[in-house]
Formats: sequence, C-alpha cells, structure tokens
Amino acid sequence: MQTTKSQKKNITVKELLSVIPDDKISTLAANTHVDYCTKVLYGRSVFYMILYSLLESDRTSLRTMEDIFNSVKFKFLFNLDQSKTVRYSSISERLSVMDVSFFEKLFEHFYSHLSQLYSKQELDKYNLVRVDSTMVAETSAKLAQGMNFKHKNNSKKQAKFTVAFDGILPCNVETFLDQSQLNECLTIPQVIKDHAHKYEQQVYVFDRGVNKRSVFDELQSDTIDFVTRLNPGASYQSVEVLEQGDRLIGDLKLLKDEIVYLYNWVNNRKTKELTKETFRLIATENKDGETLLFLTNLKEEKAENITALYRKRWDIEVFFRFVKQELNFSHFMSTNENGIKIILYMTLILSMLLLIYKRLNNIGYKTAKRRFGIELDELIIAMIVRFCGGDPALVFR
Repeated sequence: MQTTKSQKKNITVKELLSVIPDDKISTLAANTHVDYCTKVLYGRSVFYMILYSLLESDRTSLRTMEDIFNSVKFKFLFNLDQSKTVRYSSISERLSVMDVSFFEKLFEHFYSHLSQLYSKQELDKYNLVRVDSTMVAETSAKLAQGMNFKHKNNSKKQAKFTVAFDGILPCNVETFLDQSQLNECLTIPQVIKDHAHKYEQQVYVFDRGVNKRSVFDELQSDTIDFVTRLNPGASYQSVEVLEQGDRLIGDLKLLKDEIVYLYNWVNNRKTKELTKETFRLIATENKDGETLLFLTNLKEEKAENITALYRKRWDIEVFFRFVKQELNFSHFMSTNENGIKIILYMTLILSMLLLIYKRLNNIGYKTAKRRFGIELDELIIAMIVRFCGGDPALVFR
C-alpha cells in the first residue's frame, strides 16, 4: 500500500468525489458487465443513488432511494437523465441481481487512493490491521438468508460482517450468512488470509473469539504476524522463559513472558496434543488482580509493545459504532444476499470518504457527516448558479 503523506491540511467534498472519475466507473461497469440488460438503473446511477441516500437520510430505505433518484437535485448533481424515474420495487429487484464485483472493485479503488492521503507516521510502524465481526439482525420473515437466533419472543435472522480495519479506513470485508459461520475461528482467519494475500508485512490483531489452536498454527505457517488474547485457563507447555515478571508494562503487571507450545483438544475433546508451532505467551495482571494472557508470534518485540498493539484493537469497535449510529448500518435495506453485499460495500465507501474528511479537516464524526452534506449542497447550488449563467463567487465567498 502506498502511503505518501499529503501536504494538504484539509480536503473538500469535491476533491473526495473526484477520487473516482466517471471514466473509471465506466471502465469498471464494462469489465463487470454490471449494466447488462438495464435501461435506467445503471451501475453509475445506483452507485451515486445509494451513496447520496446514505448521506442524506438518517434511516435510508428503498423508498428513500426512490425519492432521491427521482429528485431534480440528485440528477443535476450527477448529470443523469431528468426524464428517467424509478420505483422502489425496481430498485429492490435491481439490487438482487446486480454484479457485486462492480461495488467490490469500487471499494478497493477508493481504499487504494484514499489510503494515500495519510502516512504511516499517522498510524504506527507495525502496519497494524484490526479484524473483528459485527452483526445486523432482522425479523426472519423479511431476511431471505441469515443465521437464526431468538430475540425475546421473536424469531430473527442475522448477517455477519467481518471487517479488517487499518486504524483509519476499512481495508477488507466479507459477508457471512450461513449458521456454521457464526464461529469466529472460521470467519476472522478467512478475512486475515485474504487481506495478507494482497498486502505484505502486516500485523493482525483480533480478540479471544478466535481460540482454535490450529488457526494459530496456520497463521504461523503462512508467516502472518498476529496478536491476540487467550482465556486465563489456557493449557500450554513452556519452552523458554524470556522474562520472569516483576515490573509494570503500561498499567499491567508483567507476570511472565515465555515461549510455549499450546495444548489443543482433539478426538472430540478426549485427548490433548501440542501445537506444531511455538508461540510467545505474555502473562499479565491488571489492577483488579485479573490475569490477562496475550498470545503472539512476534518474538522479538518488547512485551509492552505487544500489549500496546492489542489495545489498538478497540479502534475497530469505535468504527463499528460509527457506521451503525451515523451511517444507518443497523438494519437491512435489501433482504437478499446480493443486495446486502452491495449496501455493505456502499456503506464502507461512504465511511472512507467521511473518515478521511474528518481526519484531514480535524473534526468529529457527527460534524464530518453534517459538514460533508452541507458542502455537497453548496456544490450543487454553485453548479446551478453556473448553469443559469451566474457567478457562484457572489454567493460563496
């Protein structure tokens, strides 16, 4: 990933929207055949419709998208045919059949370009990627596919979204709808390996939901660096004690830092066997006397650096709260797998635009979304003034 530091202290909405020019969208549409057999809802139109709807409405729906697509303001901004109109039912049907790869490639394009607007000095020297999952639920009658669970007296289905987050932007994501994929030992490693295939020399941090020792062996054999935690009762065999603790690392007391083999239950938990690889286990104690075990394959780093890396995992929880509270990612706008994935990619694209806008303009999450919308409206007004033969400088000084 290229990361040249930007000399700009702020950025405008116009500059952000220019990250992906129309000719690039047209090329992606042609390569993915997303516009096959459609007369109105072309890939470019749907892209801007969803993006604008997510930004404009606190609770986006298909009817919201219908109103926005049919508005003069939207069509003027994105140079769409004023005579074309759609119904929400047509939007729903279109989302169910559009080629998802079009939106996936748009997501990758935005990440590739927007990630160049910050430097590694703004992150850390480790290229740290936080990986975790979040769930979105809906009544089972509405959601075509999903993981079943009971909520009070209602039967619900939920979708699982596993995201890789680099500390500023989401950089990879997968959608899971099958009941067997509730297990984090299946989903988080899949996202990690997919991301590690694209980007080298990353360190991945994830929580205790991933507890299969075979997963740790696989990550090590694939030379993928990671930091996680183990439950206090984990069984292991010590190979070498690196440090017998008697000091503080941050606000934790170091108990022991050692190289170990982990025990893994096999044969339906009847017997135990050791992992193929050795790992580093750092045992600590917090101020309440609770034991915290940190596991990693980074064997040369200081113990305090390892625990500090794990603390950064919380960044992805803040990101999940942002997309759910500010970008309406807490309910489904489409109820089939294809549409769910499209809305996911579009939500993450908007999140990247807002996060970069927030960071480079040094403002908060809510302020970023509000000012982004205001600036977009001002951009539309300026375009209308020019179109009518006026001078926008008389309005915007």
